[in-house]
Amino acid sequence: MVKIWANNPEDTYKLKKLKVSDIKKAEKIFGINLPKEYIEILKVQNGGEIIYNAFPSPQPTAWDETSGYIDHIFGIGKDPGILDTPYYIQEWEMPENIVLISGDGSEWIAFDYRHTKINPPIIYINNDSNEIITVADSFNEFISILYTQENTGTSLLELYEAPQTSQQEVEQFIKENNICELIGAIDLISHDIDEMDHINVNWYTDKLIQLSHHNDSDVRIAVVKAAIVLEYLIDKDILNKIINILNNDSDIDVLNFIEILKEKMK
Repeated sequence: MVKIWANNPEDTYKLKKLKVSDIKKAEKIFGINLPKEYIEILKVQNGGEIIYNAFPSPQPTAWDETSGYIDHIFGIGKDPGILDTPYYIQEWEMPENIVLISGDGSEWIAFDYRHTKINPPIIYINNDSNEIITVADSFNEFISILYTQENTGTSLLELYEAPQTSQQEVEQFIKENNICELIGAIDLISHDIDEMDHINVNWYTDKLIQLSHHNDSDVRIAVVKAAIVLEYLIDKDILNKIINILNNDSDIDVLNFIEILKEKMK
């Protein structure tokens, strides 16, 4: 199971334990099938704060030029939950046939059921600018690309003016086996590599292959998530090497992300 919940005891987004009847009720109300991956994470916790705060975006959002903000996911229920969707659609004059899964006020993340009843893409909605941006082709892909943006109190555009890590730092993290810093560096480079002239892509892909053998599953997950984000940039031979190394991994989360990577490469 993908690790996503922050487990905050004072979490106002966490609803009562999910029941099968809750799922059936929601699907009947909206006339759709909810993604199985969404239901699976709600079986662990029915909505709540998450351990990430950002997602990459192909277009600028109110958050910054290349990413959007997210710190919670709605569960099945109300106040707050996905069953509040009809009220907010009316209040903010948003399109019909969407299901809100995060946000408030003028910015939302939603399942986009406007052209399908199953496996909806994920959209970002900015009601101030009347923009709707597709940020992932599925919920499974969406949770695979979530990441943590540090220094959220500072303008993110300012952050891009200076490197947040270096090849030397990453090598040191590997040498010291500093898992937390290593995962953060892998994640940061994968999302900001286009802005990091000091990072050599070949060096980075070599590190991804090396770290595919790491004994910590969270490091291996970070490797696959980086490969998913940079699938457009990394040579397919490199991606296939990572897949071959991790194709029989002992960690179920690693295997789940490997399947996402395979789908994205098709």
